Amino acid sequence: MLYALAPMDWITDSAYRQIVKKIWNKYKKDSPDELLLYTEFVSSDWFVHNFEGVKHHLDYVNDEKPLICQIFGSNLQKLLYTAREIEKNYDFDGIDLNVGCPAPKIMKIGAGSALMINKENTLEIVKTLSESLKIPFSIKTRAGVNEADKSKQLDFIVKASNFCKIIAIHARTLAQQHSWEPDIDFVLKVKQLANPNCKIIFNWWVTSEKLADKSFIEKMSLLDGIMIWQAAIGNPWIFVWVEPSWEERKQTILEHLQLNIQAKWERRGVIEFRKFIGSYIKWIPNASKYRAEFMKVDSFDEFLKIINKMGSD
Repeated sequence: MLYALAPMDWITDSAYRQIVKKIWNKYKKDSPDELLLYTEFVSSDWFVHNFEGVKHHLDYVNDEKPLICQIFGSNLQKLLYTAREIEKNYDFDGIDLNVGCPAPKIMKIGAGSALMINKENTLEIVKTLSESLKIPFSIKTRAGVNEADKSKQLDFIVKASNFCKIIAIHARTLAQQHSWEPDIDFVLKVKQLANPNCKIIFNWWVTSEKLADKSFIEKMSLLDGIMIWQAAIGNPWIFVWVEPSWEERKQTILEHLQLNIQAKWERRGVIEFRKFIGSYIKWIPNASKYRAEFMKVDSFDEFLKIINKMGSD
């Protein structure tokens, strides 16, 4: 089974990918299962016109591999230039095109989920990018624009599978956003019809409870993998089905924070780490009280005092 950490802006940076991979290697290094990591979103518009604003999204260390770089945009020439330059100057294991992000700012420029509207044009983009690269090409998409669009989206994905090594499918439509139950049967149908050389992976809010559900895992076994997004924030153990001890959790939190600080600088690294800490400690007694305290600190020493206090309470 292939497990993938979904690309999430401001979340799946190099620091967090290193933590996820370290936990994986600790528990599942010799497992037949595989872990695949994705970068944050890389804008082709920014890559072409403001590279300094996006180059940090391309940072990685070799320990994170295999690693796929996800790009987004709507202009074929800019996407092509971005993909070729990334292939030439970096050592990623593949390039992925976002064809499913529902964020209004992404759709406003015709990217993300907006690419599902003109499927013929998007299929040409997929074909051109795939045939222009030597490294594997993939896409991440949804079950369609709305319920009425699902049959057309199915046809689009099946055609796209001839040019992709992996297709990750968020099993909801754009209209459903992040609510409603996912249509697992849609993804299973894609798998039946897609090019067998293309891996089909299921993307949804997969939780630890879902991973412990035998009926869910049986359905997933008919696919090539599972991509996990929000449930992976502050929970790198979700890929290995482990509930860590407090000491392991504490050690991981501090190591992640230190990597975050190294990548930026101390104050910014601590402040930006706030988006992780609530998820890391939500299982701890009085978690809300401690989370409120963490929201006020901006130095490593202050952070350390709080986390050490948690261990002694």
